[in-house]
Amino acid sequence: MKAIKIAALAAVLASTSALAETDKTGFYIGGAVNQVKLSVDNDFSESGVGLGAYGGYNFNEWFGLESNLFASGDLGEDGVDIGAGAWTFTPKFTVQFNDMFSGFAKVGLASMAVVVDTDFGDDDFTGVGLTWGLGLNAAINEHLNIRLSYDRSSGDLDGDFADNLDADISQIALGVHYQF
Repeated sequence: MKAIKIAALAAVLASTSALAETDKTGFYIGGAVNQVKLSVDNDFSESGVGLGAYGGYNFNEWFGLESNLFASGDLGEDGVDIGAGAWTFTPKFTVQFNDMFSGFAKVGLASMAVVVDTDFGDDDFTGVGLTWGLGLNAAINEHLNIRLSYDRSSGDLDGDFADNLDADISQIALGVHYQF
């Protein structure tokens, strides 16, 4: 009987420490693997794998500021190399579902770039646009978090030699970050 009480007490103590309060405020920094999609003027649409880095500061449980930098691998084919990326800055609004799971939404500004490299020449398209995103976050422990997010940036990009592009750059990202 005494062994059962000790085992029950150990189980309660272990479950209490496993459910310890996670840190939801302060700085965080992380990286992500992305599926990036570039759509231009509703005529061209390609997707590929990319990488990203993000970080921010949560002022409280529901409000923070975040910056996200992501870029694609080569999206072109048949002798045409195309790369796309964006650097975003957004306020982020978070809803805590419980101590482990939360959801977030963000909207802000994006600096966007599309680089086209062909046998006939290169052209860089850049511009500022609007961005928005949604995501889910899972706290693994007090400092380590995993998240799944969707971000979309849209804007008119100016080229060096070619006409302007009406571009949408979106990403689905699986990221991991450290909450300081």
